Amino acid sequence: MASYSDRDEEDLKLALALSMQQSPPKDADRLGANNEAVDLTSDTEEEDDDMRRAIAMSLQECRKSSSPRPPKTQSQSHTTLSEQRASHEIPSLPTTRTASGSAAPSGQMGLSGLDRKAMEEARLARCGKRKRDPSPDQPHKQIASTAPAQSRQPTTFDSNPKHGRELQYPRGAIKRTFATGFPRTNDITIDEVLQAESVNIAVVSSFMWDSEWLNKKLSPLKVKQIWIMNAKSQDVQQRWVREMEDAGIPNLRIHFPPMGGLIHSMHSKFMLLFGRDKLRLVVPTANMTPMDWGDKVNNWQPGVMENSLFLVDLPRRSDGVMGKKQDLTTFGKELVCFLEKQELDKKVIEGVLKFDFTQTDHLAFVHAIGGVHKGEQQQLSTGLPGLAKAIRDVHLDDVKEIELDYASASLGAINDNFLQRIYLAAQGKPLTTTSAVSQVRRHFRIYFPTDDAVQNSIGGPDCGGIISLSSHYYNAATFPRECLRNYDSTRRGMLSHNKLLFVRGIKNDGRPFAWVYVGSANMSESAWGAQKVLKSGQTGSLNIRNWECGVLMPVPNEKMADMKLNDGAIPPMSVFRGTVEVPFVCADPLYGQYGDKQPWFRVVG
Repeated sequence: MASYSDRDEEDLKLALALSMQQSPPKDADRLGANNEAVDLTSDTEEEDDDMRRAIAMSLQECRKSSSPRPPKTQSQSHTTLSEQRASHEIPSLPTTRTASGSAAPSGQMGLSGLDRKAMEEARLARCGKRKRDPSPDQPHKQIASTAPAQSRQPTTFDSNPKHGRELQYPRGAIKRTFATGFPRTNDITIDEVLQAESVNIAVVSSFMWDSEWLNKKLSPLKVKQIWIMNAKSQDVQQRWVREMEDAGIPNLRIHFPPMGGLIHSMHSKFMLLFGRDKLRLVVPTANMTPMDWGDKVNNWQPGVMENSLFLVDLPRRSDGVMGKKQDLTTFGKELVCFLEKQELDKKVIEGVLKFDFTQTDHLAFVHAIGGVHKGEQQQLSTGLPGLAKAIRDVHLDDVKEIELDYASASLGAINDNFLQRIYLAAQGKPLTTTSAVSQVRRHFRIYFPTDDAVQNSIGGPDCGGIISLSSHYYNAATFPRECLRNYDSTRRGMLSHNKLLFVRGIKNDGRPFAWVYVGSANMSESAWGAQKVLKSGQTGSLNIRNWECGVLMPVPNEKMADMKLNDGAIPPMSVFRGTVEVPFVCADPLYGQYGDKQPWFRVVG
């Protein structure tokens, strides 16, 4: 059988092995972490053979225990998500349900729904190197025939492949998430994103999780994983660590970025999917739940919630060595900076640096690093100042005028001051005392569903729990109501969890341009940062409550050159065709307002 004999693959595995342990805590007592090294790089054929046998046993037991379990109803699933979002903290890791509907004891079933007894046998198979003769009660051939075909495939690769794999998205692409029951367009399924059969190591960041569902898509029995999770309090972090340890799941560790001070949420969403030939970076607006990915949750209901994502395939460096951060494209530098600030183990960063970022020079990685940031506007590279820097980096500044269309799943206490800050950042300009924008509301359209739209959607109001606006914010005299447009999906009846900012404009030299942001940042100061100009003329500290990340992708210059525009005209929304599929019906600039309709309020008051 094939083994990890390829030098590059072995280097990557060694580089990331340490990160598969529990993330080193800032305070050992806080997380109760175990600092013992865990061997995650075993590559002998004997252990691989034993591991496959143990995996087959585990999957067989998992199938027996889970087959009679009735599926959750759409209402049950989304009510739970709503409750989790309302508290901004998941109270505990998801548990597996028995056929009777009661939660299985944690000593028997872990958060993945996999049998701990079989997990322990898998561990013993690796550590004890049991005899290869099949036991009388579990014949080897019988196990191989009853296990799914996928479970029999080793996670290792031939070190001398005959044919290299072509990269599917070498310069990046933006896709819609798949939706069950709707025609396929420029969409992509979670399985097409993960390509689990080719992934060795996965780092996954999400605000909300359905761990049982994800483990069916990306099994920790075959793929080593780090989950970056949201938990503000140390008590919750400690409980999750204990539950993860009690579950006894191999190859899976959880990590919490810094959450002290004013930081409220770890809301960023991304995946680093390490394979033999490539690193796939994915930045979705979706959480790790079947609802957000349009996955089938029952036998009769189509998809209810749509999202978007950016993905890019980075080839392994041809020289086989680890690169340097300072030699990366700006996109690569900001990605690595973000991972460093989240305090991922340096071995993860070293693994990323073994891949080639050359073809990302037209893109920008935009992030919000939670916490208080001090310094001049031009020096800051996160939050809205970071967006402004990204615009300058990809040469989309020197702007005369822009129009902005923002689809957001949550709206904060927005006002004209916040709109002006976004407008300036989208031009690559800093916030100053003289940077007021006249009639800024005329340049904004904010896509958010009306109450009627949610009530009449496919999933109904039970699915609106992750769409958030407080009536207290909306009823404030400073709230820009006239900017609101109903989010009417082109897949009629679907609700949106998208965070998409479409910007179109003309430069001072008369040339048109357009770009789109896709990521985790909703339209709120919690996501982009709060900042004021002081009486001295200097800017105050930038206060960011959420961890966020996204990607900025320009419409190619050749596409702009093909646009037939009058002199000084701003491109229409159709300019994005071929770059991103606009998922909503574009409202009339003047007559698309709510009128007498009310927005969807998740929180009344």
